[in-house]
Amino acid sequence: MRIEFARKIEKFVKAKINRLFIKEDDFSIISNNCWGTFLYKKYGIPYKSPFVNLLLFAPDYIKLVKNFSIETLEKLSFIEHSESKFKDELIRIGIYEDNYPIGVIDQKYEVHFLHYKTKEDAYDKWMRRIKRINPNKLVFKFSDGDLFEEWMGKEFCNLPYKNKIMFTSKELPEVDCNVYLPEFASKGRVRDEWKYSAKYFNSNDFINGLK
Repeated sequence: MRIEFARKIEKFVKAKINRLFIKEDDFSIISNNCWGTFLYKKYGIPYKSPFVNLLLFAPDYIKLVKNFSIETLEKLSFIEHSESKFKDELIRIGIYEDNYPIGVIDQKYEVHFLHYKTKEDAYDKWMRRIKRINPNKLVFKFSDGDLFEEWMGKEFCNLPYKNKIMFTSKELPEVDCNVYLPEFASKGRVRDEWKYSAKYFNSNDFINGLK
């Protein structure tokens, strides 16, 4: 109990210190996985986006951000795992039997709420966090996992959004918003990129340079 409390205090203090290095905290991260969750925690910032503690498969994520609107995010319903268009992939990676809710935005884009226990909890937090989105300070983040194909990365970095960042397991010199993470080169895909991205990506500079 004391150890857990001490860890919470340590995280709180670190977040307060990290917060001193950025100029603002009113940015909203639209991410295909939990990367935004960890960035908000790093600086002790309340979630300004519903895209936390979840996963979107790359084919749906790239379509969603190409047609992004806050109004569309509000159209959230739920399906059973057996109804997922990615059922085969869920089975392959071993999460088909996991008891988590699957949402669908606008009856098109699946949202896998991996760290939520019920549909009600996922829906409530999703809707509450939509209201916190700052449409004038959006950050779009992508990575090359979960059915990613290289053309998706190129399309992502060519989107007309001011603030974009992508992490991949291979070098893509022709894609200017990409950050290569060599730790994943032999795996062919990025996973848990927040564990390594700080070595190659300065989040302080990125946040301070948001447009």
